[in-house]
Amino acid sequence: MTADGTILRGTQLFKRYQMKRSASSPSGLLTAIDGINIDVARGKSLGIAGESGCGKSTLGKILTGLLQPDSGEISYLGKPIADMSPDERLSFRRQTQMIFQDPFSSLNPRMRIGDIIAEPLVVSGTGSANTRLQKVEKIMSTVGLSPEHYNRFPHEFSGGQRQRIGIARALAASPGIIIADEPVSSLDISIQAQIINLLQAMKTEYKLTLVIISHDLSVLRHICDQIVIMYLGIIVECAPAAELFQRCLHPYSEALLAAIPRIDGGSHHSIPILKDDLPSPMAIPSGCRFHPRCRYAEKICSTEVPPLEVKQCGRLAACHFSSKIYNY
Repeated sequence: MTADGTILRGTQLFKRYQMKRSASSPSGLLTAIDGINIDVARGKSLGIAGESGCGKSTLGKILTGLLQPDSGEISYLGKPIADMSPDERLSFRRQTQMIFQDPFSSLNPRMRIGDIIAEPLVVSGTGSANTRLQKVEKIMSTVGLSPEHYNRFPHEFSGGQRQRIGIARALAASPGIIIADEPVSSLDISIQAQIINLLQAMKTEYKLTLVIISHDLSVLRHICDQIVIMYLGIIVECAPAAELFQRCLHPYSEALLAAIPRIDGGSHHSIPILKDDLPSPMAIPSGCRFHPRCRYAEKICSTEVPPLEVKQCGRLAACHFSSKIYNY
């Protein structure tokens, strides 16, 4: 761990995909991640928010080591993964686990759930068969599954139960970091609350560091200490969760906050919800990437890229007019 408490760090991360060429993108390059720097603090919960297609899931997979960036560096406990020995890299993979978005497709339909949860232990050669059985039964009980379910198959469970199986599988390796990619997006509202509460309880009980990826800020509000807002492959704002919901510093963050449903049916701060679609990551706008959809945009916004920088209030934002718009 670094002196500032960072357990996982991404530096200048880039990831592009070669796609079919089109009129808007003669090169056929899709930019998923474009020069991102990100720190994950030990014992904290970091939220990564943004619309579908902004690069959130790609970033999550890069942070876990499931996907290699085209360039840039991932460091764990202050040491670049590229410089690790095979044993150190294996330790990193055990310590960094992922909960996937779709509980229906992330579980092997031909495996019994007890075997699914035990798989990380088997792969790492941890303990005897009896020891693994005892650990799996304990984890199942912890996440709200009965040990009687051990020999059942995934199709016998509801979506919420399958997500609990995914959480149990991630916990089996005794990780320090769990990265959850849209862990509740495919679940009913009532089940979403149960899974969010479960993640919070697991964070406390197992002393976990959490990274939660979601397009829904209302999900992140109650579980995250820090929130990063992404747009078209870059970070446009980073702030403590409590401060972000009191006052954002970027028009895109403002629009996301406005989209959160309210009981009275009104819109937050009377801000219009975004109506245009996210531009294609194969044809990224010049200047500020958000300017075609921004109600505050001026001429400079279409020509000059605003850097992600520390503003006078001490928070990070990438907007030419943060101080003018938000009066800090």
